[in-house]
Amino acid sequence: MNYKLICCNPPLVWKHFEDICAIPHGSGNEEAVAIHVEQFAKNLGLFSHRDSANNVFVRLPATAGYEHIPAVMLQGHLDMVCEKDSASTHDFTTDGLDLFIDENGHVGARGTTLGGDNGIAVAMMMALLENPPMPHPTLECLFTVSEETGLEGAHAFDPAEVAVTAKTMINVDSESESVVTAGCAGGMRTDITLPVVPEVFKGTQVMVAVDGFSGGHSGVEIHEGHTNAIKALGEILNTVLATSPTQAYLVEIGGGGKDNAIPRDATAILALQTQDMTEAETFCQQIISAAEVLRGQPNIILRDQGFTCQAVVMPTTATYMFAQGTSQTLALLQLARDGVLAMNAHVKGMVAYSRNMGIVKTLTDDHGRPVAVKFSFSTRSACEGHLNSAERELSLLASTCGQGLSTPTVHHHARYPGWDYAPLSPIRDLWLATSQEMYGILPKVEAIHAGLECGILLSKMPGMDIISVGPDMWDIHTPKERLSIESTAKLYALLREVLQKYCNM
Repeated sequence: MNYKLICCNPPLVWKHFEDICAIPHGSGNEEAVAIHVEQFAKNLGLFSHRDSANNVFVRLPATAGYEHIPAVMLQGHLDMVCEKDSASTHDFTTDGLDLFIDENGHVGARGTTLGGDNGIAVAMMMALLENPPMPHPTLECLFTVSEETGLEGAHAFDPAEVAVTAKTMINVDSESESVVTAGCAGGMRTDITLPVVPEVFKGTQVMVAVDGFSGGHSGVEIHEGHTNAIKALGEILNTVLATSPTQAYLVEIGGGGKDNAIPRDATAILALQTQDMTEAETFCQQIISAAEVLRGQPNIILRDQGFTCQAVVMPTTATYMFAQGTSQTLALLQLARDGVLAMNAHVKGMVAYSRNMGIVKTLTDDHGRPVAVKFSFSTRSACEGHLNSAERELSLLASTCGQGLSTPTVHHHARYPGWDYAPLSPIRDLWLATSQEMYGILPKVEAIHAGLECGILLSKMPGMDIISVGPDMWDIHTPKERLSIESTAKLYALLREVLQKYCNM
């Protein structure tokens, strides 16, 4: 393998990172990378176990003479969010990532997400197993799967199956070296499916596409005002269809790629009830005008003001549309709440409750006829009452918007608990003191509005003392994702030092 990052510090970490990036490992497609980690551990002669979900657990015995020191668990996830630029031909199921180092000393992947979230954790753990600090306690390394699509690996993990002994855990799934995360939100996924009735149509079609929105992480960046491309498309369509004399019905609609990523693009094809090309062109101009009105709204952040909107008359073809279902689909796009729903009244600047409409897509039968429109949401809150309320709200939204159709379906799933801040935490104190000693920096301690596996693992291993840390990363879950080489080196050195000092606590 022609390594591009082997010159970076620490070389062993970056070697393992490149090995991981060469293996497709999107959520739900982690078996190959799990086998890679399992075989790596076996080659080192370490205990390893890969469970039926493809979680991998590896145990490294303590340095001789330190067997009495309690074990420490290190934890990260094997999967990555698979997002790419609209022009990219990358296939996440077969292709490795095309890595590069930019002028700022940051690692990225051309045209796609990098998967630094959470591949760098996997690489650090593998490097520690291969070249541990001296001395070190017993290390119990847990590599989980499908974190990005609902924390499924953490849900499936059974501590008893591998006889976990650790009572301290360092999760390496945060994105700022100057922050120690000590709590996180819980959450759930919801899918709403509205049935539609296909009708044969032959006439004028218009394709409407919005693109170029900044996107972002639907947890840690939900408060930054990123425009949801699906909601933007819905606003444009609802505006035009409410005012235009030209009747139009949906042929298909789609947008977003992951329910936990703020959508950057969305597309709809409309069937116009006219054969007049001048009227069709006028309709397209109305779409562009509505987009310009949206662009000028005060809630559109600077990074999103450059979005593009296309409205193009397509060749006349025989196809299917859904007159019965168009108004219900557009109503749901209009009424669904998205973004920050409530701020924490006791912690300034902290989001308490949010929702992301991450995906919309048209479902078809074997003959290509539209049969339903599916919406996927991610709701987050550390408050169980908010999640209960979200279940009721989204179920009511589906039944209200689905009136006139056969019964819509609502599926709430992948619900997971939050992780409450612990007033006393020896590992947190050790991390803070070691950071100050090594770098003169006292990291900020915070709870985040994003889902981490810590809450689920804590529920399975009560009493576990947990922190979450990580190197500097930016624009995760987007093709602009970058990972700092310098920060990775500092974080890895700090992690090694903490493990050494832990032996003398």
